[in-house]
Amino acid sequence: MTRTDTRVFPLAQESAFFRTPAARAMITTMAKNAPPRPLDDAALSDFLAEHAFGALATLKRDGRPHLSTVVYTWDPEARTVRISTTEDRLKVKQLRNNPTASLYVSSADHWKFAVVEGKAELSEVTRTPGDTAGLEYLAAQSQKPEDEAEFLETIAAERRLYITLKTDKLYGTALDIA
Repeated sequence: MTRTDTRVFPLAQESAFFRTPAARAMITTMAKNAPPRPLDDAALSDFLAEHAFGALATLKRDGRPHLSTVVYTWDPEARTVRISTTEDRLKVKQLRNNPTASLYVSSADHWKFAVVEGKAELSEVTRTPGDTAGLEYLAAQSQKPEDEAEFLETIAAERRLYITLKTDKLYGTALDIA
């Protein structure tokens, strides 16, 4: 590596990753290119719609973040994130104590990301097959299950609910490495 590379990334000399030809090319490119490009609202919404995995950050009682990998759906019109979970999860307990949450979503190469910040709402927990909460959960499915009765039994046994994160702030950037 050159001196320029290590000034941009001082720890580069200490990591085997940064000694690879691809990493050296990336560092050189990053040192020459513009800083990360902020994404506008439309680009952020499209990015969120294209992905399904993210990290949900909730707050522990002591104020430190708790991160959970989640599968989500993005509703661009309502500007909400919906996450299916079970009642016994730590994130549910934390959201009951403090509904503040953030969802971080990254591209596969990690050069682009989006963050949704807001307040989370928890749906009712489905406890009995066919109860109101279960029927609402069923209605929210993008693909209807083949056997609705079995589906309702399963989600009641799992004590499923939805987390709906309402967007207060949406931001993200892209780093153009090419």
